[in-house]
Amino acid sequence: MTLSAITLLVFTGAVSASAAKSIHDFHYTYGCYEHGEVRVDVVVDDDVAAYADFSKDEVVIAIPHLPRSVPDLKKRGYALAEASIAHCHSVLGKARKADPGVPIRQDAPDISMHTRYEGEDGVVNTLFCLANHFYPPSINFTWTKNGVEVTEGVSNLRYRHNSDGTFHRISSLSFTPREGDVHSCRVEHRALHRPLARSWELAERRSSVSPAAVFFGGSLVLCLMGIAAGAFFFIKKPN
Repeated sequence: MTLSAITLLVFTGAVSASAAKSIHDFHYTYGCYEHGEVRVDVVVDDDVAAYADFSKDEVVIAIPHLPRSVPDLKKRGYALAEASIAHCHSVLGKARKADPGVPIRQDAPDISMHTRYEGEDGVVNTLFCLANHFYPPSINFTWTKNGVEVTEGVSNLRYRHNSDGTFHRISSLSFTPREGDVHSCRVEHRALHRPLARSWELAERRSSVSPAAVFFGGSLVLCLMGIAAGAFFFIKKPN
C-alpha cells in the first residue's frame, strides 16, 4: 500500500436532454497530492470535459461542445472545486495519521520526441515531447536550442490520466529547423535521479540515386561510347 493521493468521486449520475436523445454520464472527481496540488475534473462519458483552474479562478471547458443536459459548470463546477480543497486535504491528513509509515508512491516518466511534419530546412515545424507513465502529476519541461534554453514557441498541455493511475503530459515547441541546429527537451520529475533528455536535429539529405543506379548509368555510357567509336572506325575503314 502506498499513500500518495486521495481521490474522491464527488457526484455521479446520468442526464438526458430528452427521451429521444442519448443519455450522458457525468461526474466530478477531485484529488489532492502530497506535494500540495489539488485537481478537480468534470468527466462526461469518460472524457474530461472541464477542469478547475485555480490560478484563473474558473472552470476551463476542455471539449468543443458540452451536452446541453449537463449543468452549468462555470458556476456550480468552480464552487464545488473550491469546497473540495479543504475537504480533500483533511481526508489526506487523516490518512497520514492512520498509517504514518506508508511510503509515498513515485513513478519515473519515460519520454519520447517527434515532429508534426517531416523535417525540412527553413520550413516551420513543431516538436512534441511526451512524458508518460509518471506519478505524482508534477513535472517540468525545458527546451534548448544548441544548448541554450528557449521559451518562445513553447506550449505545455495539461496533465492527462492513464488507465494505470499514472499521468502523461505533452510539451510542444514551434520552431524553424536549420541544418546544424540541435533542439533538445529535458524532463525533470521527483522520481528521477537526474533529468531525462531527448534531442532532434535535421537529418542530412542524401541523394535519391542509389550506388547501383550510378554504376549502371556509368556502364551504359561507356558501352554507348564504345559502340559509337566502333561505328566511327567502321565507316572510316578504307575499301
